[in-house]
Amino acid sequence: MAAAGVVLVMTGVVVAVTAGREDSPRAAAEHYFEALADGDAERALTYVASAEQIDVSQYPLLGNQALSEDRYRPGDADVGEDMAAGGQFGTEARSVRVVYRAGGQSVAQEFVAVNENGAWRLRLPFVLLGIDGGRGREVTVNGVGLGSAGRATAAFPGAFEAVATGNTLLAESRASGVAQRHGIVDYVASLQFGVPELAPGARESIRSQARTALDRCASSTGAQPAGCPFALNVPGTDIGVTWSVTTYPQVDVRTDSIVWFSGAALQLVDDGTGKVHWSATYTDAGGTRKSQSGDSTFRINGNAQATPTGIQVSLV
Repeated sequence: MAAAGVVLVMTGVVVAVTAGREDSPRAAAEHYFEALADGDAERALTYVASAEQIDVSQYPLLGNQALSEDRYRPGDADVGEDMAAGGQFGTEARSVRVVYRAGGQSVAQEFVAVNENGAWRLRLPFVLLGIDGGRGREVTVNGVGLGSAGRATAAFPGAFEAVATGNTLLAESRASGVAQRHGIVDYVASLQFGVPELAPGARESIRSQARTALDRCASSTGAQPAGCPFALNVPGTDIGVTWSVTTYPQVDVRTDSIVWFSGAALQLVDDGTGKVHWSATYTDAGGTRKSQSGDSTFRINGNAQATPTGIQVSLV
C-alpha cells in the first residue's frame, strides 16, 4: 500500500490477543476475514500489524460503518497456505493468498503476515480506494461521508458503493466496484462516476443567467466592457459606445468538461449565433469628433458553478 501513496499513521486502536488461540500467518488471515464478514472492524484490526497506530478518524472506511451492510463485506474467503515473503520487511514475513467474494465477483488478493512481538499479524491488509468525477459534490462510500475533495484512502477488502450527492448544478451519480491488483503488491478500487447529468432546472437557470449577463454587458458604454464576450478597439479618445444584442446565442454547458481552476465548474458553450450591433463615437488624433457603427458576432466563454443557494454563471 505504501507504493500507492497511502501512509497509515494512526492512533487509538487497542490490540487484544486471545491467549492460547492458534497463531500462524494463515490463521491471522482467516480470523481477519471472519471479522470482516461479521462487520466487526475493531476485531478485524486486532489482526493487523501496528494496529495501535491506526487512527480510524483519519481513515473512516476502516470503521464499522463501512461494513454496516452484508453487501459491503467480503465473503466466502478461501485462505491458502502461507509462503516465504522475502526479507524486505525487516522481520520474519510470510505471504498468504486469499480468494474472496465481493460485489458478485471473485477477488484474489495477496497478504503479507509479519511476526510482531511473537504473534502473526497482517501488514497493511487493506485496499486503496480512489474516486474520480465527484465534481465538487459530497461523496459517500458505503454510507461513509468522504467530503467533496477527491482523495484516495485505505479501506477493508470488500465491495464499494459510492454516491455523489446531487446539488443545484449536477444530479446524483453512483459508482461501484471492487479492488483489482495494481502493480506488484497493491490492490486498488477505482470508482469513477463518469460524465454527470445536470440537475433538474439547471440548464434553464444557466441560460437565464447568461442572457441577463449579456444584457448587462450591452448596457455598458465602454468599448471593452469587463467580463463580456464582445469588445471594440476604437482608435481615439473620449470614447462612447452603445451596444445592442441583436441575436442571443443558445447557451449550454459541457458536463464532460473540467475547468482548469475548479473541478466543480462546468464550461459554457454556445451555438455560434450571437450577434451584437454597436455605435461608437470618439475623437481621433487630429481632434475631429467621429462616429461609426456596425455589427459583430461573438462567442460565449465562461463557466457555471453550484453554490449553496443556486447556480453562479460567470462570463469571461
